[in-house]
Amino acid sequence: MVFPIQISEFIIILVLFVSFSSAIGAENLTNKGVHAIGDGNICVYGKGSNILQLFGAPYSTPSILRVTLSGTDSTSSERISGTAIWNHQIIRGGSVISTETDFISSLAGSFIREISTTAEVTYDLEVNPDQGYKNYSSLVSVIPEKETSTNQTNQTYLVEVQKSVPLMFSYLPPKGRYYRLMLSGNATFSPVDSTKKKIRLKLLPGKSILFVIAGESVDELDKHTKQLNSISIDSLMFLNKKQWQKFSIFHQKITRKINDSTIQNAVDDVSVLIKSQQGADGGVLAGHDYHMGYVRDQYGVSRGFLAMGHYEEAKKILEFYYQNWNQSGFIKNAQAIGFPNIFHRHENDEVEITGYLVLQAMDYYTKTNDLPFIGKILPMLEWAIDAQKRNLVDGMLPFNGDETYIAGGILPRKVMYNGSAEATLLFIEGTTRFLNCVNTYKLWNPEKAADLKKTVQECADRYRKNFFQNGILFTNNPERETKIRYPASRFGVCLHPGHGGYASEVFHFKGSLYFCKDCMAKDNSMVVVPEPEIFSIVSVSLFPFYINSTLFTTPEKKRLIERVIKYYHNTGNVSEKNVILGSDYGFFLDGLVAVDNKLKDEIFLRMMNLRDDSGSWVEYYNSGKAMGCKCRPWESGVNIEAAIRYWENKQENHLGI
Repeated sequence: MVFPIQISEFIIILVLFVSFSSAIGAENLTNKGVHAIGDGNICVYGKGSNILQLFGAPYSTPSILRVTLSGTDSTSSERISGTAIWNHQIIRGGSVISTETDFISSLAGSFIREISTTAEVTYDLEVNPDQGYKNYSSLVSVIPEKETSTNQTNQTYLVEVQKSVPLMFSYLPPKGRYYRLMLSGNATFSPVDSTKKKIRLKLLPGKSILFVIAGESVDELDKHTKQLNSISIDSLMFLNKKQWQKFSIFHQKITRKINDSTIQNAVDDVSVLIKSQQGADGGVLAGHDYHMGYVRDQYGVSRGFLAMGHYEEAKKILEFYYQNWNQSGFIKNAQAIGFPNIFHRHENDEVEITGYLVLQAMDYYTKTNDLPFIGKILPMLEWAIDAQKRNLVDGMLPFNGDETYIAGGILPRKVMYNGSAEATLLFIEGTTRFLNCVNTYKLWNPEKAADLKKTVQECADRYRKNFFQNGILFTNNPERETKIRYPASRFGVCLHPGHGGYASEVFHFKGSLYFCKDCMAKDNSMVVVPEPEIFSIVSVSLFPFYINSTLFTTPEKKRLIERVIKYYHNTGNVSEKNVILGSDYGFFLDGLVAVDNKLKDEIFLRMMNLRDDSGSWVEYYNSGKAMGCKCRPWESGVNIEAAIRYWENKQENHLGI
């Protein structure tokens, strides 16, 4: 193993699991989760009966509406199984005073809340961009409309969102959006200020309905409004249920085989919550904080969909990539959902995400044998492989700038051009499976396939020297950086001390440091290039189990997992950073199942107990407390697949297979 730092000087960071000193089950989070309601065009993120975000169509549009329950009333919320229909109860003094049902009507392009109250209930509505986009408030207007001719409608407000309001970060959608807030029944809107952007919603005893209608124009709003007024709410809800039943029948085929109610309920929760976040074009939101489709996140989503029997949804994600690639010639760290050619770029977007892309296609093919579709997207897969080949140095690929460990602060950004154990392993595994496919069906000429196989074999032969020694899989190898020429500029984060903000372009200062234009102009005479370090992260040690790596021998895999098990038994607490990734449990469970270690039962319970009351997992946990983005498709997809694999392993052991 040729590293510029001796083994004795390694800095080992063990990112593992929350404290295990308490009894199993005690980690059940008390804070409310965030749930998603969506039909591919309109998406709503809610917490209890509060609406945190509402946006669309399409999904990559800015959120402009928050609805918050006033006073001290409490809320109890429950999703109707197999659907994204949510029922809420407002509780006052121990008694239910209001029942509310949320769903989306695809027919009429609307979010609908049906309400029945026995006492007055009030909500505060705020029509404004999300936190972080307050500077764009002037580009959102609320206009009272005249009462319509129908006696069903009490009040309506027209909301116009100009296209200059970013969909995320600084990325602008090509068009603006229109919404209509419409109220019927025994309820009233009361503007709080002259802008009409703060509105008091008063629900009086009786029945009422809140509509939020979406459209690309006022004409489309009028069309949807007319449709709403021509059909009953019961009929709209019936149609919504039928749509969800058509979807849910696939994962219900899986749950019927499972005699564990915890897994059955989790499969239904995760299936619906992820599907609610999948746009009409196939892209899946990365949670309520991220209104774009991220490649790494959607890999875990695809794996989850495949495990739950939703092959068509997994295919739609690949179709989403293909449509973007077909128009632009590349895939970046994240792509807008519904608007092609809008990308969130990061450092080194030619690596890691491209490896996930190839592996995702091969996972789909293995499950479905859908060779015609692989033939269709073959040029995109060839591009993804070529992009990785361009970045190989001594059999190593670098890090992508938005991968989990760097983005989460677990690894410093200075390792960017080091060799990455994960990115390199993705290239080896994904490309090997790709070659097996193209060779089996003669999709390439033999010479071309043989040339690529040689490159992959060279990476595989060097892998142990580069990353793996004495049973330890090291996360990075600084030696790669000593043999590269740094690009003059790149997209990404400014690494000037005290800055650290994302910039559309940063410039090479020296060594691993890149600064934005303003920081380049500062007096940087005292800036020191950071020393190289080598890290070993438990999540990376478990990664070979997650992607079913064939590179490692059975004894090597046992050594990898035994190291994690030993750390768990010896410490029983958090890592030195006190943070775990939301997918760590799923990775660990995959490894324990692979070697059939009895610890799998305990880790399964701990993983399932981290789900919040929406049924999903979140981005990070700190001492058992949820942090970061909630309602996360990636972590939920990874963990639900691990749960299904755990159950399948139990069945095999029970049957003596």
